[in-house]
Amino acid sequence: MVDALRMQEGETLIEVGPGLGSLTLELESRFANSDVEIEAVEIDLRFVDKLRNMFSHVKNLKIFEANVLDWLPTFHSQGRDFKILGSLPYYITSPIIYEILRMNPRPEVCVLLVQKEVAQKILAKSPDSTYLSVLVQTFFEVEDLGFVDKTDFSPVPEVDGGIIKFVKRAEAESLDVGKYEGFLKRAFSNPRKMLNKIFYQDELNRAEINGGLRPQDYNWEDWLKFFTILR
Repeated sequence: MVDALRMQEGETLIEVGPGLGSLTLELESRFANSDVEIEAVEIDLRFVDKLRNMFSHVKNLKIFEANVLDWLPTFHSQGRDFKILGSLPYYITSPIIYEILRMNPRPEVCVLLVQKEVAQKILAKSPDSTYLSVLVQTFFEVEDLGFVDKTDFSPVPEVDGGIIKFVKRAEAESLDVGKYEGFLKRAFSNPRKMLNKIFYQDELNRAEINGGLRPQDYNWEDWLKFFTILR
């Protein structure tokens, strides 16, 4: 996961949910005393105290006690490129990803360990596109870095994990996330319905969209083009 970040001098790294510090120890071994700034965000005070003791000697590592959903909107990159690393809590994976998409600017790279089924939804392409895959893939190139068996975790969860990598698409930098989300929510409001039941025929004609197909039959490029034409 750390290799996939391809960290460079002068960049900032946000670690989401360091917990007991397994990934943080790897970061320390590679980037201590470098020009890489590490900001680790942990909500559990018990872990925060432990982490602060473990890494008190690492001058370029800061531990924040905060809910990452509240913390991300307050983050300021100070003009530095930044990247995000983390094993995301399965129950709030989607909200965290939505907050990442809303960041301005967005991270250059994210490497995330998530629930396997969520990873598959994000990686999906037509004819199996999902709301989440279209939304994420519009703003990031998405790469599958493999799955992690649930027995490799302690304690053992009920599901396997999946590691995914996001790389920012420069061409989507100025796209209004809120309006685009609203458009996609309309499109995927009933994924089994044909598009001519969701959009007006003149809208479909303008974008050369086949109304007899379903939302899952189009990739992010098609949805972005459709959105742009309607805008």
